[in-house]
Amino acid sequence: MNDDAGIERFLEEYGVHHPQNMIFKRRVRPTTEVSIVTARHDQPEIENAIWHLYLERDGNSWKPHKKYWSINSNWKKLGQRPEYRKSRCLIPATAWVESQNGKNPVEFSWGDNYSPFFFCGLYKTWGDTLSCSIITLDAHPATKKYHEKSFPMIAPQEPSFIEEWLSGNEDTTSFEPFLHPDIVHGGEPLMVQPVKRATSTEYSGDRKIVN
Repeated sequence: MNDDAGIERFLEEYGVHHPQNMIFKRRVRPTTEVSIVTARHDQPEIENAIWHLYLERDGNSWKPHKKYWSINSNWKKLGQRPEYRKSRCLIPATAWVESQNGKNPVEFSWGDNYSPFFFCGLYKTWGDTLSCSIITLDAHPATKKYHEKSFPMIAPQEPSFIEEWLSGNEDTTSFEPFLHPDIVHGGEPLMVQPVKRATSTEYSGDRKIVN
Protein backbone atom coordinates (compact mmCIF):
# COMPACT_ATOMS: atom_id res chain seq x y z
CA MET A 1 0.00 0.00 0.00
CA ASN A 2 1.40 3.38 -0.98
CA ASP A 3 -1.42 5.81 -0.11
CA ASP A 4 -2.02 5.92 3.64
CA ALA A 5 -4.50 8.80 3.46
CA GLY A 6 -6.36 7.21 0.55
CA ILE A 7 -6.77 3.94 2.44
CA GLU A 8 -7.98 5.77 5.54
CA ARG A 9 -10.62 7.63 3.52
CA PHE A 10 -11.60 4.35 1.88
CA LEU A 11 -12.08 2.66 5.26
CA GLU A 12 -14.06 5.63 6.52
CA GLU A 13 -16.45 5.36 3.57
CA TYR A 14 -17.39 1.86 4.74
CA GLY A 15 -17.59 2.78 8.42
CA VAL A 16 -14.60 0.66 9.39
CA HIS A 17 -13.55 1.29 12.99
CA HIS A 18 -10.01 1.56 14.39
CA PRO A 19 -8.25 2.62 11.17
CA GLN A 20 -5.31 3.65 13.37
CA ASN A 21 -4.49 -0.07 13.70
CA MET A 22 -3.85 -0.36 9.97
CA ILE A 23 -0.46 -1.75 8.93
CA PHE A 24 0.89 0.14 5.92
CA LYS A 25 3.43 -1.66 3.76
CA ARG A 26 4.26 -1.26 0.07
CA ARG A 27 5.05 -4.96 -0.31
CA VAL A 28 3.63 -7.57 2.05
CA ARG A 29 5.25 -10.99 2.26
CA PRO A 30 3.11 -14.09 2.82
CA THR A 31 3.20 -15.41 6.41
CA THR A 32 3.76 -11.89 7.81
CA GLU A 33 1.17 -9.75 9.58
CA VAL A 34 -1.42 -7.87 7.53
CA SER A 35 -4.47 -5.78 8.35
CA ILE A 36 -7.92 -7.25 7.79
CA VAL A 37 -11.50 -6.11 8.36
CA THR A 38 -13.76 -8.32 10.44
CA ALA A 39 -17.12 -7.80 12.13
CA ARG A 40 -16.66 -10.41 14.83
CA HIS A 41 -17.34 -7.74 17.48
CA ASP A 42 -20.56 -6.65 15.73
CA GLN A 43 -19.02 -3.75 13.80
CA PRO A 44 -16.51 -3.59 10.94
CA GLU A 45 -13.06 -2.93 12.36
CA ILE A 46 -9.39 -3.22 11.49
CA GLU A 47 -7.60 -6.13 13.11
CA ASN A 48 -4.20 -7.59 12.34
CA ALA A 49 -3.66 -11.19 11.29
CA ILE A 50 -0.95 -13.55 10.10
CA TRP A 51 -1.30 -14.05 6.35
CA HIS A 52 -1.46 -17.86 6.49
CA LEU A 53 -4.77 -19.42 7.50
CA TYR A 54 -3.47 -22.50 9.32
CA LEU A 55 -1.13 -22.01 12.26
CA GLU A 56 0.63 -24.24 14.74
CA ARG A 57 2.01 -23.75 18.23
CA ASP A 58 5.43 -22.15 18.63
CA GLY A 59 6.04 -22.07 22.36
CA ASN A 60 3.57 -19.56 23.76
CA SER A 61 2.74 -18.10 20.37
CA TRP A 62 1.63 -19.22 16.91
CA LYS A 63 3.38 -19.58 13.57
CA PRO A 64 2.39 -20.68 10.03
CA HIS A 65 1.82 -24.43 9.88
CA LYS A 66 4.64 -26.14 7.99
CA LYS A 67 2.42 -28.84 6.47
CA TYR A 68 -0.43 -26.65 5.24
CA TRP A 69 0.52 -23.79 2.90
CA SER A 70 -2.55 -21.62 3.19
CA ILE A 71 -2.03 -18.01 2.15
CA ASN A 72 -4.84 -18.54 -0.39
CA SER A 73 -8.16 -20.38 -0.33
CA ASN A 74 -9.32 -21.76 -3.69
CA TRP A 75 -12.90 -20.89 -4.52
CA LYS A 76 -13.65 -24.47 -5.60
CA LYS A 77 -13.07 -25.67 -2.04
CA LEU A 78 -15.02 -22.97 -0.22
CA GLY A 79 -17.91 -25.32 0.39
CA GLN A 80 -15.60 -27.47 2.52
CA ARG A 81 -14.43 -24.59 4.67
CA PRO A 82 -16.46 -23.62 7.74
CA GLU A 83 -14.69 -20.24 7.66
CA TYR A 84 -16.52 -19.40 4.43
CA ARG A 85 -19.80 -19.70 6.30
CA LYS A 86 -18.72 -18.27 9.66
CA SER A 87 -15.62 -16.08 9.47
CA ARG A 88 -15.22 -14.06 6.31
CA CYS A 89 -12.98 -11.01 6.20
CA LEU A 90 -11.76 -8.29 3.88
CA ILE A 91 -8.15 -7.26 3.25
CA PRO A 92 -7.67 -3.62 2.19
CA ALA A 93 -5.04 -2.97 -0.49
CA THR A 94 -4.06 -0.73 -3.40
CA ALA A 95 -2.12 -3.27 -5.50
CA TRP A 96 -0.78 -6.82 -5.62
CA VAL A 97 2.05 -8.68 -7.33
CA GLU A 98 1.86 -11.90 -9.35
CA SER A 99 4.37 -13.87 -11.41
CA GLN A 100 4.48 -16.80 -13.79
CA ASN A 101 6.23 -19.64 -11.95
CA GLY A 102 8.32 -17.11 -10.04
CA LYS A 103 9.40 -15.26 -13.19
CA ASN A 104 8.42 -11.96 -14.80
CA PRO A 105 6.63 -10.43 -11.78
CA VAL A 106 4.03 -7.74 -12.38
CA GLU A 107 2.01 -5.40 -10.20
CA PHE A 108 -1.77 -5.24 -10.65
CA SER A 109 -3.86 -2.26 -9.55
CA TRP A 110 -7.08 -0.45 -10.48
CA GLY A 111 -7.40 2.72 -12.53
CA ASP A 112 -5.08 5.67 -12.98
CA ASN A 113 -4.97 6.48 -9.28
CA TYR A 114 -4.35 3.06 -7.70
CA SER A 115 -7.85 3.00 -6.23
CA PRO A 116 -8.10 1.16 -2.89
CA PHE A 117 -10.08 -2.07 -2.81
CA PHE A 118 -10.78 -5.11 -0.64
CA PHE A 119 -9.63 -8.66 -1.25
CA CYS A 120 -12.23 -11.17 -0.03
CA GLY A 121 -10.74 -13.52 2.52
CA LEU A 122 -11.26 -15.94 5.36
CA TYR A 123 -9.96 -15.76 8.91
CA LYS A 124 -9.44 -18.04 11.89
CA THR A 125 -8.84 -17.35 15.56
CA TRP A 126 -6.07 -19.01 17.55
CA GLY A 127 -6.53 -17.75 21.08
CA ASP A 128 -5.76 -14.04 20.82
CA THR A 129 -4.09 -14.47 17.40
CA LEU A 130 -5.85 -14.11 14.05
CA SER A 131 -4.84 -15.66 10.73
CA CYS A 132 -6.20 -15.08 7.24
CA SER A 133 -6.13 -16.16 3.61
CA ILE A 134 -7.18 -14.54 0.33
CA ILE A 135 -9.82 -16.29 -1.76
CA THR A 136 -8.57 -17.07 -5.26
CA LEU A 137 -10.69 -17.57 -8.37
CA ASP A 138 -9.84 -19.01 -11.76
CA ALA A 139 -7.53 -16.79 -13.79
CA HIS A 140 -9.17 -14.30 -16.13
CA PRO A 141 -8.34 -15.01 -19.81
CA ALA A 142 -6.65 -11.60 -20.03
CA THR A 143 -4.42 -12.21 -16.98
CA LYS A 144 -3.29 -15.77 -17.70
CA LYS A 145 -0.17 -14.55 -19.49
CA TYR A 146 0.91 -12.92 -16.22
CA HIS A 147 -0.32 -15.58 -13.79
CA GLU A 148 -2.08 -18.59 -15.26
CA LYS A 149 -3.23 -20.24 -12.05
CA SER A 150 -5.61 -17.81 -10.38
CA PHE A 151 -7.00 -14.32 -9.77
CA PRO A 152 -7.90 -12.92 -6.34
CA MET A 153 -11.52 -12.38 -5.36
CA ILE A 154 -12.11 -8.63 -5.23
CA ALA A 155 -15.07 -7.31 -3.24
CA PRO A 156 -17.61 -5.28 -5.21
CA GLN A 157 -17.84 -1.67 -4.06
CA GLU A 158 -21.50 -1.86 -3.04
CA PRO A 159 -21.91 -1.33 0.73
CA SER A 160 -24.61 -4.02 0.76
CA PHE A 161 -22.06 -6.63 -0.37
CA ILE A 162 -19.52 -5.47 2.22
CA GLU A 163 -22.11 -5.69 4.98
CA GLU A 164 -23.33 -9.13 3.92
CA TRP A 165 -19.80 -10.49 3.48
CA LEU A 166 -18.81 -9.47 7.00
CA SER A 167 -22.05 -10.67 8.56
CA GLY A 168 -22.39 -13.96 10.37
CA ASN A 169 -24.96 -15.17 7.85
CA GLU A 170 -24.03 -18.76 6.98
CA ASP A 171 -26.07 -18.75 3.75
CA THR A 172 -23.45 -18.03 1.07
CA THR A 173 -25.65 -18.38 -2.03
CA SER A 174 -25.71 -14.59 -2.55
CA PHE A 175 -21.94 -14.64 -3.14
CA GLU A 176 -22.02 -17.15 -5.98
CA PRO A 177 -22.37 -14.52 -8.77
CA PHE A 178 -19.09 -12.96 -7.61
CA LEU A 179 -17.00 -16.12 -7.79
CA HIS A 180 -15.57 -15.23 -11.18
CA PRO A 181 -12.73 -12.85 -12.11
CA ASP A 182 -13.35 -9.41 -13.55
CA ILE A 183 -10.85 -6.96 -15.00
CA VAL A 184 -13.07 -3.92 -14.34
CA HIS A 185 -13.75 -2.78 -10.79
CA GLY A 186 -16.05 0.10 -9.99
CA GLY A 187 -15.81 1.22 -13.59
CA GLU A 188 -12.01 1.32 -13.50
CA PRO A 189 -9.80 -0.98 -15.58
CA LEU A 190 -7.24 -3.41 -14.26
CA MET A 191 -3.73 -2.03 -14.76
CA VAL A 192 -0.48 -3.98 -14.96
CA GLN A 193 3.15 -2.93 -14.65
CA PRO A 194 6.29 -5.12 -14.55
CA VAL A 195 8.48 -4.95 -11.44
CA LYS A 196 12.13 -5.95 -11.05
CA ARG A 197 11.38 -8.53 -8.35
CA ALA A 198 8.23 -9.69 -6.60
CA THR A 199 9.34 -7.93 -3.40
CA SER A 200 10.67 -4.85 -5.18
CA THR A 201 9.05 -1.43 -5.47
CA GLU A 202 11.13 -0.66 -8.57
CA TYR A 203 9.38 -0.93 -11.91
CA SER A 204 10.96 -2.38 -15.04
CA GLY A 205 8.42 -1.25 -17.65
CA ASP A 206 5.40 0.91 -18.40
CA ARG A 207 1.99 0.66 -16.76
CA LYS A 208 -0.86 -0.29 -19.09
CA ILE A 209 -4.47 -1.48 -19.16
CA VAL A 210 -5.07 -5.23 -19.10
CA ASN A 211 -7.21 -6.25 -22.05
